[in-house]
Amino acid sequence: MDPSADTGRVSTATLTVAILLGFAVLQIARRFFDRHSPLDAIPSFGIPSYPFGFYVGSWNFIKDGRAILKQGYLKYRGQPFKVALANQWLVLLSGQRLIEDIRNADDSLSFTDSAKVMFQTEYTIGYEQLHDPFQINVIRTAFTRNIAACFPVIREEIAAAFEDLIPAQDEWISVPAMQTMLSTVTRISNRVFVGLLCRDPDYIKLTTQYTLNVSSNALWLNVTPSFLRPLAARLFGHLEPATRAAMKHLRPILQHRIAMDDKYGPDWPECDRPNDMISWLLDEARGHPTRRTGILHALYTLAANLECVQPLREELESVVGAEGWTKEAMDQLVKMDSFLKENARTAPSGAIGLVRLVTKDFSFSDGTTVPAGTLLAVPIFAEHHDEVNYSNAEVFDPFRFSRMREQDGEENKHQMVTPTLEYMTFGLGRHACPGRFFAMNEQKLILSHIIMTYDFKLRDGVRPPDEWIAVLMKANTTAEVMFRKRR
Repeated sequence: MDPSADTGRVSTATLTVAILLGFAVLQIARRFFDRHSPLDAIPSFGIPSYPFGFYVGSWNFIKDGRAILKQGYLKYRGQPFKVALANQWLVLLSGQRLIEDIRNADDSLSFTDSAKVMFQTEYTIGYEQLHDPFQINVIRTAFTRNIAACFPVIREEIAAAFEDLIPAQDEWISVPAMQTMLSTVTRISNRVFVGLLCRDPDYIKLTTQYTLNVSSNALWLNVTPSFLRPLAARLFGHLEPATRAAMKHLRPILQHRIAMDDKYGPDWPECDRPNDMISWLLDEARGHPTRRTGILHALYTLAANLECVQPLREELESVVGAEGWTKEAMDQLVKMDSFLKENARTAPSGAIGLVRLVTKDFSFSDGTTVPAGTLLAVPIFAEHHDEVNYSNAEVFDPFRFSRMREQDGEENKHQMVTPTLEYMTFGLGRHACPGRFFAMNEQKLILSHIIMTYDFKLRDGVRPPDEWIAVLMKANTTAEVMFRKRR
């Protein structure tokens, strides 16, 4: 018998017992402290009244968090309510007045600190990534500024990736949609990040798996009592092995870039200095003391609504015929922007947004007070499906937003990259996702290539159901999409 297997089983069993004992201790403490908590004034939703009801409610939330949030939203629309997470309360806020309060309270409601809690970044991403996040400056400046300049290499990589993974043939071929799209988008994005290393199969597998592991490990760490997380992270963690594996690929590139920069500065002889994320990060570091499943959801939705393909093709042929494959052309794809925005509205990556951690006691404009340490969020799935915000909100209407832009004075409004109080897929205010401009252009380029190169369909014509865990939506992992050369 393999001794290491026995050790692994014993370690897992020990951790399980410790977690259960930890929950029991926490429940006793919670029953005492909740009687004296300021949050007691905020109504709870989805919590049974019997002993250990908090943890039953938190387990139900893991199983069906989206439905619980939507029901709570309908009951308390415009008012705060709270639901049980494994180790703490989550306070939900809705309505424009309370959402504005969140947007305008950076000194008391922290986006960064909430990310540390939700993604357990100390164990899944690394302490320094949020405590010294100089890469955010790169995304907001050099990355966004260079999107147009990167179009030729992005287009080149899109064509090469699809030729490798979905060769355009006369007969129908069926591909596993999730794995194919994840590999494709990972490769295309990494062309901008790390150059031709993006084509290395081992690097593609590594970066794809790392992204998936961050979400899954964060989920398990969040249901583990805080004092046991270091142990759980050691048993189930992936950060250090993933970092070591990535550096095997990246170290030679970094060493070469640094040596060339030190010797020649920005003007390399014989060849241009690469214009990619590595160079931008090195530039920022010298001066310094996400996206992947979106295209999969769009493909599922488009393949289930084939009547949308022809209008999108006609728009593409007209715009690209006049502008070429440029950023200016992507900006003029009004119908495609509407399709992608409506797809994100109806099939979002999560049920909550604008997540914040209260860093000092805070009072909202309606008089509600929350103490430091409280986790807040907006139930954006419910907001996006509210008839107050959208007519026929439960219906997928692909050109909903392009029709809005046909109205006088609305031509430049209702774009997917523009957050509003009714549309918060990318956040809101100064903490809106800084990478949304690249993500939007990348999605448009990829979907454009699919539409112009292939005919495609789902085997039974029905959009595969999405899978939800707590507030996170996971694209269907087993569905296949069929492709052939466009006729």
